[in-house]
Amino acid sequence: MKTQTKTWASRGGDCILLDFTGSMSINTPEQTVQEAQGETVHLPCMFTLSPEDQGPLDVEWLRLSGPNNEVMDHVVILYSADKICDDFYPDLKGRVHFTSNDIGSGDASINITSIQLSDAGTYQCRVKRSPGVVNRNIQLAVTGFTGGVNITTPEQTVQEAQGETAHLPCMFTLSPEDQGPLFIDWMLLTGPENEVVNRMFIASLAGKIYDGFYQNMKGRVKFTGNDLWSGDASINITNVQRSDAGTYQCEVLHGAGAAKRAIQLTVVGVEHASCFL
Repeated sequence: MKTQTKTWASRGGDCILLDFTGSMSINTPEQTVQEAQGETVHLPCMFTLSPEDQGPLDVEWLRLSGPNNEVMDHVVILYSADKICDDFYPDLKGRVHFTSNDIGSGDASINITSIQLSDAGTYQCRVKRSPGVVNRNIQLAVTGFTGGVNITTPEQTVQEAQGETAHLPCMFTLSPEDQGPLFIDWMLLTGPENEVVNRMFIASLAGKIYDGFYQNMKGRVKFTGNDLWSGDASINITNVQRSDAGTYQCEVLHGAGAAKRAIQLTVVGVEHASCFL
């Protein structure tokens, strides 16, 4: 199905948006991502290519400005011809990275490390593979403190047998001082210190649940509670496989408040499960 989108053009020395009909799609919804100053923020951008699009894959993240985000201020990071260029914008040089080693698989998400209040603004993920072009805007809000959100679930290791349902707990409390929408996401972490956000795989924003980010878990992950405002952001992963093992992070954001908790998941083969009964 064709998708109506917009692309950039130069007119009178300014970069402006023009309508363009492409055949690709970005699965990540437009959203506001909030993080505390000094932390690492994850800006998601999951996309799907169309068989009609046969050209080379180009991905770029832009920083926008203007009343309607119609002005391109800076190119933040670029992927083209299997090469990554991340030195366009001095303010973010050395602090912005693609989260995936295989962008062509459909993950153009980025991390910005050690974020500052000045990093707040509107960012656009733009994916191009001729003749298709698709864009998605992500709003970044940076807070100077963590607010009153508190995750009461301690860090822990959850162990489950292959083929069973794993329960990853995340109980939290909110502060009356924090006003605004409730945003909850679960991410898969990697790296020696679990410092890299590998993928977002389920999220709740403004009462809507998004669980189609990660193909390997699509249809297998769900929030366990019907009312996330009650303080239960726990999830279940059905039919767990050994490839699901790893470190997961529950993140809760509400107004100026933000909190995270890491949960380690280990998956044992059926032949070993009886040892733990």
